[in-house]
Amino acid sequence: MLTVRDMTYEDCEAVAEIDRGTFSIPFSVEGYRRECSDPKAVTLVAESEGRIIGYANLWNVAGDVTLNNIAVAEGYRSKGAGTRLMEEIMRRFSECGFITLEVRKSNEGAIRFYRKFGFVQVGLRRDFYEKPTEDAVLMTKLLGEK
Repeated sequence: MLTVRDMTYEDCEAVAEIDRGTFSIPFSVEGYRRECSDPKAVTLVAESEGRIIGYANLWNVAGDVTLNNIAVAEGYRSKGAGTRLMEEIMRRFSECGFITLEVRKSNEGAIRFYRKFGFVQVGLRRDFYEKPTEDAVLMTKLLGEK
């Protein structure tokens, strides 16, 4: 059974491990531990059979929500964990104005995933990413829309 819940301090190692397997510049265990005590930060984890298989990290600053990262561990991708995380994000932040994110321009699968949830491209950030250098597509979802 897949559950989505708030990250605890004890989950930070597993979340950082998923980060290392997903992103070229991963966030550290210590960084996730700091997120646990940051009032603007929300990190959700997807858990299956006692194992953390995915996570989503967001910041909510005065109702403006930024999705910093969402990732699912290799071997668990395309099995619904990312969708469940995004559904929980939409539920929790439905009272906020919008959610914004950046995604690598070449990451067509992620762009399709975000579009499925109603995100639209609103801009491009040149050379935003490193390792390798790449533009970021800036996407936004106005909340309260279907």
